[in-house]
Amino acid sequence: MNFKKLLCTLLAVMSVSCALASCSSSDDSKTSSASSAANANADTEAADVCATADKLKSDISYDDELIEFTADKIEKILGIPADKYTSAKVYVSSSGGTPEEIACFEASDEAAAEEIKTALESRIESQKNTFTDYRPEQAPKLESPVLKVNGSCVYMCISGDNAKAEEIIG
Repeated sequence: MNFKKLLCTLLAVMSVSCALASCSSSDDSKTSSASSAANANADTEAADVCATADKLKSDISYDDELIEFTADKIEKILGIPADKYTSAKVYVSSSGGTPEEIACFEASDEAAAEEIKTALESRIESQKNTFTDYRPEQAPKLESPVLKVNGSCVYMCISGDNAKAEEIIG
């Protein structure tokens, strides 16, 4: 019995080690300086997308607490599959009582950025339909949400302070 436990533990540790190694090895195999520069830019853009989402969340006042979506929720609720982006951060109203949302994506390419923008436009329209009847006092937040595409990056913010969101997104 102890041998089974030891074997299971060892296999679990090896599985985690392999998973961690496969995540970090993608940059190790790139040796050319051009590839390294491209990766540095991609990493910077990804960091910028996530940092922008965090700044939108921290610097704007929201009526509800915002919670972060997982990749599964991004696909299920927003209709954006994970193969369309390399990095993303999405925050939504925890109670569903407000349309407040933040969605920042680094798309896999500019065509994917347009697809993400279209999906976010659909989300905004869906929210308009919902909140016009459900909570009409929240509907004005959906009249002019911030939705921008900058190269392969897509930014959306639905809040009560669009001027501040525009300033943060740039």
